[in-house]
Amino acid sequence: MGSNSDNTNAWQNFIRALKYLRPYWHIEILALICAIITSFLGLVRPWVNKLMVDDVIIDKNARMLAVACGIAVSASVLNAIFSTLRGYLFTYIGEKAIIDMRDNLFSHLQTLSMSFFNKEKTGKLMSIFTNDVPAMRELYTSTLVDFITDTLRFFVTIGFMLYLDWKLTLIALPTLPFFGVALALFARPVRRVSRQVQEKRSIISENLQESISGTREVKAFTQEKSEISRMKDIFSQILGFRLKQSILHSSSGGIAELTAVSGVMLVLWFGGLKAIRGDIQMGVLIAFINYQGTLFAPIARYMQLSNRIQGAMGAAERVFGFLDTRPEIQDKPHAEELPPISGGVTFKDVCFAYEADNQVLTDISLKVSPGEMIALVGPSGSGKTTMANLIPRFFDPIVGDIHMDNYNLKDVKVESLRKQIGMVFQESFLFAASIKDNIRFGKPDASDEEVIEAAKAANIHDFITQLPEGYETEVGERGVKLSGGQKQRISIARTIIRNPRILILDEATSALDSESEMLVQEALEKLMESRTTFVIAHRLSTVLKADRIVVLDNGVMVQLGSHMELINQEGLYKKLYEAQIGGMLRDNNRNG
Repeated sequence: MGSNSDNTNAWQNFIRALKYLRPYWHIEILALICAIITSFLGLVRPWVNKLMVDDVIIDKNARMLAVACGIAVSASVLNAIFSTLRGYLFTYIGEKAIIDMRDNLFSHLQTLSMSFFNKEKTGKLMSIFTNDVPAMRELYTSTLVDFITDTLRFFVTIGFMLYLDWKLTLIALPTLPFFGVALALFARPVRRVSRQVQEKRSIISENLQESISGTREVKAFTQEKSEISRMKDIFSQILGFRLKQSILHSSSGGIAELTAVSGVMLVLWFGGLKAIRGDIQMGVLIAFINYQGTLFAPIARYMQLSNRIQGAMGAAERVFGFLDTRPEIQDKPHAEELPPISGGVTFKDVCFAYEADNQVLTDISLKVSPGEMIALVGPSGSGKTTMANLIPRFFDPIVGDIHMDNYNLKDVKVESLRKQIGMVFQESFLFAASIKDNIRFGKPDASDEEVIEAAKAANIHDFITQLPEGYETEVGERGVKLSGGQKQRISIARTIIRNPRILILDEATSALDSESEMLVQEALEKLMESRTTFVIAHRLSTVLKADRIVVLDNGVMVQLGSHMELINQEGLYKKLYEAQIGGMLRDNNRNG
């Protein structure tokens, strides 16, 4: 039952993979014609050998010598031309198909929900692009055309053999079924091992990416030797599967060669006896043996072809498995564009859980007026970030609804929603591009003047103009060439240029020194003007200006009010505030 299912899935993946060739079918036909021509040109030489022996050497025919040499040279020239064209066309088709597949994969990656990225490792996703997709290239370069041309060549060769000597042909043919047996024996194990090899490569990519990302921690805790040992073990895990893959490939090739040699020796025995008796011309026997070798060559390639296809199918399972992953957050079939909003946000009995048995938010109801500043406060793990992440629909509530003005977020297109929301995270991510490009990321069609105005509003313009290359300065991977405050202000400029109606701030100053914090705080105050703002607060000193403070505890909203209202009543907020203020005073006394 499982075997039939595997075969069905493999066949479906094979057909699905071929669809990437559809846009290039006309080029594929041209390449096929070139391949067929080169295949038939390869059958000329055995016939030339026959002419050389029987008509030139034995009959001593000088004119036929010139003809035979002319045929051989012409065939070689044409073969060189059409082989080159064939190789070029197949490379073009294969690379175009791979580009289309990678484009499809990356486009699909952009549609997936945040929950998917929370579960999947970055290295595993990278492995699909860097290992699995190249493994599928075998299907697009020449595999299918090789099958077609080898099949045609196979039957044409049999025709030549029957014409030369039908009795020897009947002796040669019974050895062919052994190739079919070999194909059946090795196909499934090769596919299984190929899949395992690809999985191990994915594990290597995952761990390598993690190790490189954690270089700072590795060095800080002097774990270099431990990491080297760990990665060495991971690198070694693929060895067994690669050896098994090599053995299967070599064994299948060995069986093919053994079958071919046995068949040739059988024909040579009977043909040699006929030649000794004078029942067959020597040139005919030589040509027949050459054609028989030509006959077994495509069958041997069938075995290699099968191995390549099985290897590609192992990769295809992973590629199409990823493409079949459905995003949890999707537009409804008739979702509407969210028009420009005033900024009102309403939570109605919202409950949320990342996993069924672990509810993170419970019965959250809150009405936020346009332009209001709301602070989200609570102990670590209380649900602050989760509540904020529901607003741009990074996740959907499992119960209840969220409205923006009078629009249910589930009824509007996600893109039109997120275009009206700006976010500044605790740790800003900058791309390995120029400062200008990083700011313009918030609005790709922004003019240089708009970029400069956003930078000024974010208190970063003066710093940028002091750099040798100004706004064209490359920031390095993840903005490594800039300080934390500089990165944060560029991130704020990126949000300012977007001009959102809703703003979400994830404690954007918590990791900064006093001077940087002051500059960032000034930029944030400009950014928050006339916008509905949600501030995820870890330090309570940053929420004193909030219109209202939402206090969360274990996913439940336990208090709601202004700072003065909450500080004057017993509750969690007062305890958190007094604990933080007390800690700050103790720190100041120690420093003093």
